[in-house]
Amino acid sequence: WGFLKIIWFSMLSHLAKTLQEARVRMINQSVCSKLYDDLITSRMLCAGNLNGGVDACQGDSGGPLACTGKGNRWYLAGIVSWGEGCARRHRPGVYTKVTALYDWIRQNTN
Repeated sequence: WGFLKIIWFSMLSHLAKTLQEARVRMINQSVCSKLYDDLITSRMLCAGNLNGGVDACQGDSGGPLACTGKGNRWYLAGIVSWGEGCARRHRPGVYTKVTALYDWIRQNTN
């Protein structure tokens, strides 16, 4: 639902009209931390393509990072949080790591 590309003088003309899907890879925590000058905490994870080209973008915040696990069952791994630009080289998307907040989620959704 977010932006397909960023052109600051004409942002509204580039909003997706239909739900989009981006296939991204999880980025090693230490690699991502180096790319973002140690801003990545234990409650964050990174996903994307280190060469750029695929990413979440403005308007996608709060959206899911869904993965498949055992038995091809889907689970929520992350929540779109932030990044530097969209789909930039060496700037993967940063997500809230759901497993790091599992206990808090359970306590507040019962």
